[in-house]
Amino acid sequence: MAGTAHTPVLARAWSPRPYPQVLRGPGHRWWRPVLSLMVLCGGGLLLLVAVAVGSLALQLTGLLDIDAFTDVDDVGPEFLLANNLGLASLIPLVALAVRVGHGWRPRWVSSVAGGLRWCWLVLVAVVSGAIQAAGTVVLFLWDGAPSGRGQDVVLLLLVVALTTPLQAAGEEYLFRGWMTQSLGSVFGHAAAGAVVTGAVSATLFALAHGQQDPYLFADRFAFGVLASALTWVTGGLEAAIAVHSVNNVVVFVPVILTGGLADSLTATGLAWPFLVADLVLMALTGAVVVWLARRLRLQRLHLPPPMPPPMPPAMPYLGPPAWPVPDWVPPPSSGSIDPR
Repeated sequence: MAGTAHTPVLARAWSPRPYPQVLRGPGHRWWRPVLSLMVLCGGGLLLLVAVAVGSLALQLTGLLDIDAFTDVDDVGPEFLLANNLGLASLIPLVALAVRVGHGWRPRWVSSVAGGLRWCWLVLVAVVSGAIQAAGTVVLFLWDGAPSGRGQDVVLLLLVVALTTPLQAAGEEYLFRGWMTQSLGSVFGHAAAGAVVTGAVSATLFALAHGQQDPYLFADRFAFGVLASALTWVTGGLEAAIAVHSVNNVVVFVPVILTGGLADSLTATGLAWPFLVADLVLMALTGAVVVWLARRLRLQRLHLPPPMPPPMPPAMPYLGPPAWPVPDWVPPPSSGSIDPR
């Protein structure tokens, strides 16, 4: 048997690689992204069935008012809580899809360092929060602050504070995590994988928000591109999760205080001046985050262990020995011994 040589493909699998290609390791096969997609869809379907059956049972027993969780025209704490927790459930689904489909531990979806870098996430949240808050104040001064008074303000703000970061993380783990890495593992070139996965995830992210005009679609698509770029440049989901969470909180707080939450969640259009303002804020946030990542020398490449040395070639079989081998003759028996 010939020895195992290190081919260029195998050598690249043991080389440092960016976030979109983390799953393209030595154990990668063409069918693994397909299996991962099947696991994700199957797990999501089972989860939906379980939630539907449980909700129906609770409604029949009188313990649950299903209208409070489904009425988008009168959004209350129950609806917002169910929506946020439902999207947060994408995190364990992604973990299952990566573990079963690709054979990798789910922690590698968080970052190239093998887990969430919490200090980095908090830093980006603070910086993004400052930029978003300043931008919101400028918009209110320019266009006027919303007026009105909301209902269930305390409960809604509590739900936003506790579960909106989980909702944003769930979306990021799906679109910028699993989708980027699973689709990125198909590409042998890092740049091609980053561009294709960024475009696909941003498009599906925007479409997942339902009916919308071209300006609103462009706004959500641009955010998807920004989140993908930050994930690639910083080597993890922390920046995307932080920016997404802060953006949603900054949007939700004013509309909750003024009673416009339902209109905000069902909005289908966006005026072009607000699109331009949003794009400016996104560009500013992205530039500052990238600058911080480079200043801190944040790890952006997955560093696999050293590649094992190739196996030495096995000695070829040359047939039986040419010299005569004497027959073995057993020694004469001196009688048997009864073990009893």
